[in-house]
Amino acid sequence: MTSKRKSIKTAFSTGTGTGAFRPVLVTGASRGIGADTARAFARRGHPVVVTARDTEELKDVAASIQSSGGTAHVMPADLAGTAKAKRFVDKLLRAHPDLCCVVLNAGLAVHGPVVDRDPASFMDEFDVNYFAPVTIARFVAAHWQGQSSQAAAARRNSIIAVSSLTATVPFPGHANYGASKAALNQLLRNLRVELASSGSGQGIHVGIVLPGYTETAMTAELESLLPGSSPVFIAESVWDCFERRLDEVVPGLDNKVAAGLFRFFPSVSDKILKAGAGFLVPRPGKKSQA
Repeated sequence: MTSKRKSIKTAFSTGTGTGAFRPVLVTGASRGIGADTARAFARRGHPVVVTARDTEELKDVAASIQSSGGTAHVMPADLAGTAKAKRFVDKLLRAHPDLCCVVLNAGLAVHGPVVDRDPASFMDEFDVNYFAPVTIARFVAAHWQGQSSQAAAARRNSIIAVSSLTATVPFPGHANYGASKAALNQLLRNLRVELASSGSGQGIHVGIVLPGYTETAMTAELESLLPGSSPVFIAESVWDCFERRLDEVVPGLDNKVAAGLFRFFPSVSDKILKAGAGFLVPRPGKKSQA
């Protein structure tokens, strides 16, 4: 086990050149993309702090990491809204002041056409998908800025959001979810520029990962004629974003093509989506049995 851990350390050091093995926070880490992201970072030698609402599921994730030789700290929390997120991040930074990365993965999706939803329910998604991660990012960035600029630049800290392709590509039935992710993306893009242009914020990387349809518990009630990505694949994309300090990552060639079409040819893409939404967009339905 010792030699295995040593080889992982060497690989990480040559990839980033930054003092390795500082703690990483992963929100929404009780299952799916979050759990696999925590495992991905732990596998490379980082202690991980895992948080979500379900304590027992978090313990299971932590146990799987520890059984593979990693280190995991369980910090259950309900990250819905600014106040709860602020209490959590205060506790987090007291316990782990040497944090090197936060992966903002926790999310909430409510499916339904815009005209069928109560507008009051829109805030539920924004509390989890926008206000909580923005609060964590804001206070963690300020914490890092409080360090000397030279030390902060040398340590190369990262804020990474697991966003969604729905933030750039229309997904009928997922409009408010996509809107909340788009708002998060835009704030983080601005934060990236603000930090880069300030002396105390240099060295802080802000990355965004935009998965398409991924087979997780969140999408369990949806069916699609097109295959979804695996949580492990997305988790490796998050690691790649961290290791290579990428601004934005769209995992998968099909998702890259979709994002590119809607960016450069919006009118044509709208026509394709309107004609093929029935099989292109995941929708509620009974899963076929094997």
